[in-house]
Amino acid sequence: MSDSDEDFDAETILIILSSSLWVGAGSPKYSHLRTLAVMKKYAAFFEAANYTFTPEDLTKNFGTRPSDAPLFIERMGGKDNMIQILLSIVEVEAYLPHPRNDGIVVPLFIALTVMTTIAIALRMWSRYKVAGSIQSFDYITGAAYLMTVAWGGIAVYHSNSNGVWAAFWDMSWDTLRENYRITFILNVLYPWAMLLIKVSLCVFYYQMTAMTWIRWGCLATAGITFGNTIAGFFVPIFSCRPTNYWDHLFENPCKVDRRAASIAVGAIYILTDIATWALPMPLIFQLKLSTKQRILAFCTFGIGAVACVASGFRLDAVIKFTKYSSQSSSTLLIDAWTIIEMNIALLCACAPAVRALVMYYVPKLFPNFGAAPATKNSTQDTKVTDTAKTQPAAKATATNGNEKS
Repeated sequence: MSDSDEDFDAETILIILSSSLWVGAGSPKYSHLRTLAVMKKYAAFFEAANYTFTPEDLTKNFGTRPSDAPLFIERMGGKDNMIQILLSIVEVEAYLPHPRNDGIVVPLFIALTVMTTIAIALRMWSRYKVAGSIQSFDYITGAAYLMTVAWGGIAVYHSNSNGVWAAFWDMSWDTLRENYRITFILNVLYPWAMLLIKVSLCVFYYQMTAMTWIRWGCLATAGITFGNTIAGFFVPIFSCRPTNYWDHLFENPCKVDRRAASIAVGAIYILTDIATWALPMPLIFQLKLSTKQRILAFCTFGIGAVACVASGFRLDAVIKFTKYSSQSSSTLLIDAWTIIEMNIALLCACAPAVRALVMYYVPKLFPNFGAAPATKNSTQDTKVTDTAKTQPAAKATATNGNEKS
């Protein structure tokens, strides 16, 4: 935050941001201009009109829709208040902070997409070469990958179209309107990408164990995720009528607190992240493994903990960057954390198969990671894909999905 921002308290910043929004939406004639420049035109207009005007004057001079002009004046607190606020903003323009957007979305998308693409390719090759076939959860993961890449591509477009400035007063209405539209698309697609990622993991865990309570856990986690996805999809669509609320701001089209709904959906996804990460952990204790192999297994499945952390940072970004402040009127950091969250979750989903592939081709990398000898009382039918043995054992385990310890 710049030093000049210290001259403005939170309430003043909120007034300036809100006024920037109303001025942008209420001045279609100058929608291509920076909002502060439009405010200067209002100041000049007020002075030329001897500080009096009518709704019709707004339509004539700024292109305000006749139905919006009275509402515009009302949102600004009446004619006198509107004149006072806009003149005051123009006077303090030199002292306003001008935060810039971090250009982090594009490099994040490129780097993580490359990593995830390699992981998905290795996973599919592992399933084909080691396991002998590509299963249903592999196809779901592939669909999740395509959805994640599509979401990231839209986020890149969002970053480019948003420009370098973060505060409303530095943006044109054309830019801000496009920002609203793309944010809506991203919010609608996000739940489905998360559903595919989590369901692919739940199906994988369900098929690799015969333990009843873990299977019920998989079903419960998938069910909660599906319900949360439905809520996360329909709330943005039906919370505002019409759906393109950015073209009808003066009509107060949104009756539901979309910010609170987004926070609730994000919080539930974190809970399902934790559940998804915890589900395979008991399976590791069911195997008679050496200490080193147990550590490796924990590390393989423990990548999910990183996904939980990324989800937490994304939720924190949603809380911070969906409320008015000079630093938070841009939502690009939400896009950045979402890209991280999705790709790490996919990397987590690919880790066991990649590990199996490494064990299959280069078993000498882990010469001391063999399982400890089994006892007569330790034989179980727990179906766990674990390939930390010799090369033939790795192939047999991944193929059948069974390991009897």
